[in-house]
Amino acid sequence: MIQKILTGIAFFVIGFGIAVYTDLFFRQLIQDLFQWTTNNRIKFGGKDFYLFGNPIYFASLGLIFLIFSIANKKKEIQEIALNGIILVLIFGILLTAISALDANLKIIECTACDDGTRRLSYNEINYGLILTTSTLLSIIPSLITILKKRGKANV
Repeated sequence: MIQKILTGIAFFVIGFGIAVYTDLFFRQLIQDLFQWTTNNRIKFGGKDFYLFGNPIYFASLGLIFLIFSIANKKKEIQEIALNGIILVLIFGILLTAISALDANLKIIECTACDDGTRRLSYNEINYGLILTTSTLLSIIPSLITILKKRGKANV
């Protein structure tokens, strides 16, 4: 029992650490997605002042690692790799879709934009919300797997 708890804590800490390490990368990726999905109709201005990432995103990535490890506990390495690829693909698609939706909504809401170009400061984007939503929605297949296992155990 203690080993399961320690393993769970270890997976959570690994996910949390990866989130802290990749936070700046995802911040820049979201800025690029904002420009790419709007055909460069969003321009960033000002200083990109950035101290700390969103702790909710850090915790959600830790939670994803924990849930993924529970869902794939007794599976072969090939199946774990396939599930990991699916998780990353879903995360990437959701990250792109949510960023594109947010970026295009920012352009639509701008009534005084020059030639349809919106100027944003770097901190006008809610990076934490975009990343947390993408992260938590991408874990749904693993949650379904866990629920199916629980359903079979109760029958």
